[in-house]
Amino acid sequence: MRILSEGNQSAGKLIRQKKPRIEKEYRLSLYAYPFSEGERYLLLHTMTGEVLELTAAEWAAILPFQAAPQSWDQIVRNGLTELAEKRYLVETDYDEAHAYAETLFLLRTTRVKKGLSRDVILPTTGCNARCVYCFEQDMPIQNMTEETADRLVDYICETKAEGPVLLSWFGGEPLVRAPIIHRICAGLEARGVEFSSMIFTNASLMTRELASEAKKQWHLNLAYVALDGPSEDYAARKRYVQPEKHNYDAVMRAIRCMAEEGIRVILRVNVDMENLPRMEGFLDEMGAKFGELANVNLHLVTMYQEQEGPNIVPLEQALFALRDRIRALGLGSAFSPLRKVGLDMRVRLCMAHNLDSSVVIAPDGRFFDCDHMPEGRSWGNIFDGVTDQALFDALRRPREIDPDCAKCPFLPRCTPYRKHDCPTWFDQCHVRERLETEDMLRLLLRGHGDLL
Repeated sequence: MRILSEGNQSAGKLIRQKKPRIEKEYRLSLYAYPFSEGERYLLLHTMTGEVLELTAAEWAAILPFQAAPQSWDQIVRNGLTELAEKRYLVETDYDEAHAYAETLFLLRTTRVKKGLSRDVILPTTGCNARCVYCFEQDMPIQNMTEETADRLVDYICETKAEGPVLLSWFGGEPLVRAPIIHRICAGLEARGVEFSSMIFTNASLMTRELASEAKKQWHLNLAYVALDGPSEDYAARKRYVQPEKHNYDAVMRAIRCMAEEGIRVILRVNVDMENLPRMEGFLDEMGAKFGELANVNLHLVTMYQEQEGPNIVPLEQALFALRDRIRALGLGSAFSPLRKVGLDMRVRLCMAHNLDSSVVIAPDGRFFDCDHMPEGRSWGNIFDGVTDQALFDALRRPREIDPDCAKCPFLPRCTPYRKHDCPTWFDQCHVRERLETEDMLRLLLRGHGDLL
């Protein structure tokens, strides 16, 4: 056997078997995920992220451990002691859920950095589009005032962690309030604060001049641009208030402007069963328009409304089947940057799972844990600080592992937080994790580990 990917060595050291219990019987770990393609055989440990390539004989030797417990002698006889030491093979009484929870706790507590390193800022909840699927449709429109923006600059200076801070601009459509973004960035620049920024946008308001300003003055390094497929689908779903000005063609120009300014652009394409049949043609169009630009990538995502419907599994399978085509067109990386964790165990699911380091700030200055701004989950504001300590502490508290999640081999890539608290959780989330895991393993087999 040989190591194809080292994974998280810290997690590996924490769970490594110190002394073999030779009197016990052993089974294949829940977190040992076997994968084969052709005549190549891989074994992934979803908790450590390590991937081993096995010989055909080693592969045949582990299969009995999957079917029924085996003795230590069987391990020694087949040269599998390393698999037991690294917890691919575990004792039948080994409590894997407990070991995972303990490892997660230790990794989280050793990575604590005092202060906020990321502020997600909504300059507005208003938007120049009326997307048919928007989760903010019934949200009242709020715009950040200059007074709130100035106080926000003070707040960032008071709470930032050592080193640069990341500002994430969200909305609504954040470019509707571009002057407020500029005011905040100029205020931080004047205070000598080191920062970079990213934006979630429909890009219809982005011009070449604004892209240049965003790169130089907002320190904008990354833009997520929401798309919905070819121009006909885009127009029907975006429903711009002024379609003669803000439209598909304007967005295509904006994407190139940002890319040519050195901003990385992720085309975040929303897909459901209705627009899926047109995705291949759309991908070809995007490849023709942007395939030569190394800093433009495309990421297909399942429409939020599909996640609890009957089509979620075939839809997810269809999206993953298109990944090779995306890469061939010059638009592919294995991940969007916010999910670039490779095969390693995830210590935190997202920014909402990390309130000691990140916060969402609404246009009126209120704090939230999630950019969906769930009702009843605001615990303070930039003027008064924490006003509901009990709620804040409850949102920071580690979650118990759900009984169903405790049986899932992909729990370490998902975290217990997801099912309890994430508004994007769906019942068959294990399907997506399996598809994504197997896609990454295929990349390793093809020698493209650099994409992870």
